[in-house]
Amino acid sequence: MKKLISVLLILCISIACFAITRSELEFSLLANNPAIRKAKEDSSQALLDLKDAKAGRGPTVDLTITGSYIANPIDPIRVNLNDYVDGATYGLTNPQYVTIYNGMESTYYSFGLQLTQPIITWGKLLKAVDIYRAVYDARLLQQQDERDKALTELSTRLYASDVLLKLSQILSEQKQIATRLTELADSAYINGMMLETEALQVRVQARQIDVASSQVNTALANMEAAVSGLTGVDSFRAQDLEGSDEREAEVEALLEKLTAMGQESIMDTALSDERTAFTLLGKMKEISELTKGVASASVNWKPDVALVVNASYGGPRFPAIETDWYRKNDWNAIVTVAISTTVYDGGKAIRDVQRKASELEQSTIDTDDARQKIRTAVQENLGTAELCLAKIDYNSAKLEQLVKEGEQKKLAYESGYGSEADTLQNLLEQNNCTVEILQDRISLATALFTLSYLSGLL
Repeated sequence: MKKLISVLLILCISIACFAITRSELEFSLLANNPAIRKAKEDSSQALLDLKDAKAGRGPTVDLTITGSYIANPIDPIRVNLNDYVDGATYGLTNPQYVTIYNGMESTYYSFGLQLTQPIITWGKLLKAVDIYRAVYDARLLQQQDERDKALTELSTRLYASDVLLKLSQILSEQKQIATRLTELADSAYINGMMLETEALQVRVQARQIDVASSQVNTALANMEAAVSGLTGVDSFRAQDLEGSDEREAEVEALLEKLTAMGQESIMDTALSDERTAFTLLGKMKEISELTKGVASASVNWKPDVALVVNASYGGPRFPAIETDWYRKNDWNAIVTVAISTTVYDGGKAIRDVQRKASELEQSTIDTDDARQKIRTAVQENLGTAELCLAKIDYNSAKLEQLVKEGEQKKLAYESGYGSEADTLQNLLEQNNCTVEILQDRISLATALFTLSYLSGLL
């Protein structure tokens, strides 16, 4: 008894260690999903570009400091006055040397400071700030959209994993029933109570269940791999996931919410200009308009004007130790007004304006195309949801009928009036009906989550 309790405790601890919740998966997804991480980095880069554009409106200050060492400087230059004048006339009897150049020192340094301030740019700098601000806003929208898409996909795949687990269990039961039916069919064929073709049909039915079981297991493995890729959780297993009842309730609540909205309201919400997709396309159109404005301001004969101020100082020694450095006047300052414009470029600037106008028109076309695609997606998913609900309703009614028939066949078999094969065949039909319901539940949930994403109901 003690050994049994120990085994149960170890089992419970193992299950608790490997269990994982949806909130944990969502946290891991937001931290590790490649698309979300890339969108975050794009937003960060766009913010840096915006700051650079704002800084471009102000002055740029560059400081240059150089130091040189001359290994063989020019020596001092001295002349003898007796070589140029008559010494007797001026009383210069001895050689009179005069230094006319003190020579170079081995060291030389210079400081240079340049300030550049744009004055007239025809609005290009201001439009550049607006462009990068719009790009930054668009990156933030893309980041939110990637987050919504990833969470929608996660919800869909987790619900599908729950259903696939149920399907796998049902098909395992089906295999047991089919195995027993095959044994009964073989026995009946040997005893001459069943034709060979009928026995073969039972075997084929059993093999179909094997194929269906393999397909479900493959689909479940693919679903688990997809969840691992979405969330970054290695070796995710659907059987370790908690909260299947909550996910089922979530789908039911979403169905009720969308049903209450109605198809027309769902379509209007999905096509609203406030939806992320259209807000993002609006930002793209705004960027195209601003880019066109920059191109228009860059055409020929629209000069840019800037103020450039240069101040420099240089000498063989630093000011603090140079002898009489102030009087040597080794500094200068230059104030420049620079004007730059393109006079002729073969029409490239004009064509660039036309090119930007074409891009602006393309953004309008993209908006119309996105609107049509979203309208089509909403219609398709509404149709899918409606069809799935009809099929689920039909199979539910059929399952109810089969359950009642099964109860009667089981009672007849237990009373000695029926056969075990009929009872098992009824169970197969019940399970087949349940399998179809679960498959339709996956398609229904996928359509509902997609409509939720398109309508912004997350």
